[in-house]
Amino acid sequence: MKKKLKIAMDVWRMTFGLFKQNPNVLIPFLLVGLVDVVLLFMIYLAPQPPLSALLGPPIRVFWGERFLHYPFNLLLIPQLFDIARIFSTALMGVLMTGAAVRMLKEAHSGIKPDIVLGLSNSLRVYLKLLVIWLVMFGLVSVVFKALPAIFHFKQHIASQMVLGACFLISILIQALFIYAIPAVIIEEKKIWPAIKRSVSFCQSAFLPTLILVGLPTLVYIPMVILKGKLPFLMSKTFPELVVVFVGLGIVISVIMDCLITSSTTVLFLNKRKDE
Repeated sequence: MKKKLKIAMDVWRMTFGLFKQNPNVLIPFLLVGLVDVVLLFMIYLAPQPPLSALLGPPIRVFWGERFLHYPFNLLLIPQLFDIARIFSTALMGVLMTGAAVRMLKEAHSGIKPDIVLGLSNSLRVYLKLLVIWLVMFGLVSVVFKALPAIFHFKQHIASQMVLGACFLISILIQALFIYAIPAVIIEEKKIWPAIKRSVSFCQSAFLPTLILVGLPTLVYIPMVILKGKLPFLMSKTFPELVVVFVGLGIVISVIMDCLITSSTTVLFLNKRKDE
């Protein structure tokens, strides 16, 4: 166990070293964060023209007229942002992840990373990356929908245990799929061979992978718990707290995605030398 933990610590140390020497590898993650911030402000301004012409009708149809007026519109922001982020991740997030993996490969080889080349390479295999992400996202979504439905407890402690189980299973799923994108970008594999490669690689480095994926992901759990208490917190403080909350979630998500993607890619590159 200590040896596996040391491997993870060494990978993190090497990853931060790459960040220090090649700070431009952070650009893809920062761009994703910037897009998320723009989406948040668009949703926040949805009841006001000119955005009301675009976003007002679907909000009115699916949630009702009152959610276009203060303060009810603020209650809808987390849900609308989650929906918007699914589309932004599918359209841009997976593309930027592929670009980041390519840039990390170059940095790991001692070559100055080039974001233009990284994006070009990622765009060329975008459909493969998208399918891999959709499979992983679909499995995680099923877990978070199915477990609470199967184990429906009214007791708060029991429901929190189910939520914790969902998180642990989602971490395992992410760990199994995390190397599929590096397999596509670095080894130029097709979709299903890349997924098989990812599962096989995860099995050979299971505990280090679980540490690299799990620890950053667990940091997000307090945000999920607070999200359920957000209406109460808004009523006790100020309604605009929801914007601060979602904004903080964006910052944490960018850091989490950057650390997980970068560290697992570095581990992948390290172990390939010994294969």
